[in-house]
Amino acid sequence: QAAELGPLAQLASAMKGQTAYRFQLAMQGGQSEVSFASNLQGMALDLPAPLRKEADAALPLRWLQVPIAAGRDEIRVELGASSAPLLQAQLQRDTTTGRALRGAIAVQDKLPALPPSGIAVQLQAASLDLDAWQAQVARWARQARMGAATEATAAAPDLSWLPQQVNLRSRQLRLDGRQLSGVAAQISRNPDASVWRLQLDAEQLAGLVELRGVQFSAPAEVAEVHARLSRLSLPRQDADTMSARATELLDREGGASFPALDIVVDDFELKGKRLGRLELQARVPGRSSGARDWQLDRIEIKSPDATLHGQGSWAAPRPGSPRRTELELQLDIADAGRLLARLGQPATLRGGKGSMSGHINWDGSPLAFNYPSLGGELKLQLDSGTFLKAEPGVARLLGVLSLQSLPRRLLLDFRDVFADGFVFDGVTADVHLANGVARSDNIRIRGVQAAVLVDGSSDLAAETQVLRVVVVPEINAGGASLAYAAINPAVALTTFLAQLVFSRPMAAANTREFHITGTWSEPKVERVERIPEAVREAARAASAPPTPSTPASAP
Repeated sequence: QAAELGPLAQLASAMKGQTAYRFQLAMQGGQSEVSFASNLQGMALDLPAPLRKEADAALPLRWLQVPIAAGRDEIRVELGASSAPLLQAQLQRDTTTGRALRGAIAVQDKLPALPPSGIAVQLQAASLDLDAWQAQVARWARQARMGAATEATAAAPDLSWLPQQVNLRSRQLRLDGRQLSGVAAQISRNPDASVWRLQLDAEQLAGLVELRGVQFSAPAEVAEVHARLSRLSLPRQDADTMSARATELLDREGGASFPALDIVVDDFELKGKRLGRLELQARVPGRSSGARDWQLDRIEIKSPDATLHGQGSWAAPRPGSPRRTELELQLDIADAGRLLARLGQPATLRGGKGSMSGHINWDGSPLAFNYPSLGGELKLQLDSGTFLKAEPGVARLLGVLSLQSLPRRLLLDFRDVFADGFVFDGVTADVHLANGVARSDNIRIRGVQAAVLVDGSSDLAAETQVLRVVVVPEINAGGASLAYAAINPAVALTTFLAQLVFSRPMAAANTREFHITGTWSEPKVERVERIPEAVREAARAASAPPTPSTPASAP
C-alpha cells in the first residue's frame, strides 16, 4: 500500500506504463519486509532530469524495506547499474507515524554517511533544472494535501522528509529562470523549515543567501530574502527574466507574496557593467488600490568613482496600469571620467568632481530602464575636468551636455581651445526629462580658455539633439568672465548676448553661436550669425594700434 511505501509512493506516482518485476513480502517480528526489483523496461519515469526515463529504456531498480527495531524500518533504494548507480537512498523511519528519522540520498554521487538525524543529500549533475524540480515537488505536495483531505485530517504537512542538508554540484543549473554555471552549493534548513540557508559559489554569484519565513502553502511563500554576496552578475537576459518574474509575483491575486529584500553585494555587475558595492533594502508594505507596490527603502551603489544613494517605489499608478519605477537619487561623483568609463563610455571625460541629484521615473521595473518613458528633474554640478577629443555619443543622460561634436568641427574657429579637449573648471545644469526627452535652458560650462552656454533638448531613445551653443573665448579675462557671471539660470542666452554686445564689444566680436541638430553619432553643426558685423568691426577698430600721424610739410 502507499502508506507502507512512505514518501517513495510519490515516486511511484510518476511511473507510467507496464514492466516486469519481482516482489517479495515477508514478516519479521510482526513487521513486514519488502523486496522489489525490476529493469523498468516498458515503464516511463515522468520526472525532470536526471531521473527522467523513456518507456523503452532499461533502468534497473532495486528496493528493499526491512525492519531495524521495534517501530522502525529502513528503506534502501538503488536506481541504475550497480557499478555506477544513478540514485541511491538509505532512509530510516518511524513506522507508527511515518516520519523520517534520518537518511542519506545520492544522485550521481557517492552515498554520504547517515547523519545523526535528518536527511542528507549528495547531488551531482551535468545539468539540473531546479525550477522543474520545484514544480514536481509542488505537484507531490498537492497530492499529499488531497490525500489528507480525503482522510478528513487537518494535520500539518510532514516536513521530516525534507532534506536537512544538501551538497550540490552542477555545470549548468537553472534556478528561478536564471542559468548558472559552475555551481557548488550547500543548502541547509532549520528544524521547522522556515529558514533555508544557501551557500553558493558559481560563475555568476557567490555568497550566502537566506530564505526566511518560508511557508509551504499553495504556492510556497518566502517572507524575506537575506543575502550577503561577494559577487553578483546579472546579464541583460537574466535582468529581464527577474523583472518578468517579479511582475508576475506582484500581480498574482491570491498567490505568492513578493518577499522583502535585504541584499548586500560587494561586486555587483548589471548588464555587463561593474557598478561596485550594492546595498538594497525593499519590501511590499501591502495592497494599494488593488495592487501590490514594491517599496524601495534604500539603495546604495558605491565605487571608487561615485556613490549613489536612492529610495523610491515600483508601483502601478492606477489599477490595471503598467508598473512605474520612481526614484529619488543623490549621486556623489569623485571622478566623472572614470564613472563614465565604468558605464561603458570611456575616453569621454577626464576628471570632474561634483554631484547629480533629483528624481527620475520610467515604465517598467528598476532593472529594466526604459528611455522612451523616462521623466523627472535632475541637477548637475561638476568641477575641474576635461571634455576629451573623442567621437560623439556620450552616456545617454549626459548626451544633452556633450560638446563632443564641437572639437571635430570647430577647430578652424577655436583651434587653441578645443585641439586637445576642452578643459573646464565648472559645469552646472538643470535638466527636465519628459517622455525620454532631456531639456535644459541653463547649461553653463566654465572653461579656462572659454565659456560655453547651451540650451536645447536631446531625445535619449532616438539619440538626436536640437541644441543652441554659444562659445565665448577668453579675451583679456573679459568675455569668459562675463559668461562666468551669466551662470544665473534667469539669464537666457539671448539676454546674455545682448549684454555682451553692448558691454564687451571685443568679446562679442569673437563669440560664436552654433545650432546643432541630427544624431549624436552624426551631428549637424551650423554657424549662426547673430553678432552684428558692425559690432565686430568696431571691436576690431578699438583693438587696433593707433596709426602714427604724418608730419606736416615745411612751408
